[in-house]
Amino acid sequence: MAGVEIERIGPGAPRLLIEVPHGATRRSDYARVVGELQSALPVDLDHFFHVNTDEGAPEGALAIANALAPHGIATIVARCTIPRTFIDTNRVVEAGASDGKLVAGMTPGLPGYITDPRDHALLTAMHAAYHAAVAALYAEACTANGGLALQLHSYAPRSVGVEATDANIVAALHAAYEPAAYATWPERPPIDLIAATADGSFRCNPRLVAAVRAAYAAAGIRAEENATYHLHAITMGMHYARAFPDRVLCVEMNRGLLGEPFLPFAESPIDAGKVARLTAPLVSVLAAELSRR
Repeated sequence: MAGVEIERIGPGAPRLLIEVPHGATRRSDYARVVGELQSALPVDLDHFFHVNTDEGAPEGALAIANALAPHGIATIVARCTIPRTFIDTNRVVEAGASDGKLVAGMTPGLPGYITDPRDHALLTAMHAAYHAAVAALYAEACTANGGLALQLHSYAPRSVGVEATDANIVAALHAAYEPAAYATWPERPPIDLIAATADGSFRCNPRLVAAVRAAYAAAGIRAEENATYHLHAITMGMHYARAFPDRVLCVEMNRGLLGEPFLPFAESPIDAGKVARLTAPLVSVLAAELSRR
């Protein structure tokens, strides 16, 4: 029920947690949960699954952990296996139906096409079990061992406009990805650090954020801060950032720079060399930061 795969890499007590809350990127993750649901789901919903899950992020997490191990730094990689197609473990979720409308440009915790109360109960129980497991890992890495947590995501190459995750989501996405329409959507940066609320009232560790951006600049990779999203109260990422101040960093990687190639409606093959290039600056900063703690 916990819906998380946990891997411990490196020697000694773990001083880094890498959470991949949208780590359900495999067809088997989708098939396992869809078979348990009672709601009448949109036709070809698997197309939404592929375009909206964080392909490349699990591979990035393992690449970082394996690169840090020779530095004597142990890492916990926590990969969520619950597809956000059905419930988003990076959202604060309340019981009950949802209209599926976006909040601050972000998809809601429960999509509008999940209509059966039995599914609401099942999925919210999955969400709770996942966070019971993950919260303990945050406490282990950040509090007990004085380390850090990295929330690792990947996003599609462009900010494609959809208004709601409702029964029309697949048709809306197909229309948005038609070449003429797709070319009009804003491009996203290679790396985006989701480090502050829109009003600036809360920020993740500014020194660490600056170090990460400088490392990417030195590698010739553009890294922005809050170019695509801000920290928001509806996200569990914000919940953990507040619970462990100055110890949590949220990073988005551009999926178009990880896939070989990026395929919106099918499983994208992930290139290990591209993953290594896009995660190397993070490795250097985390190794330096954790070695001094």
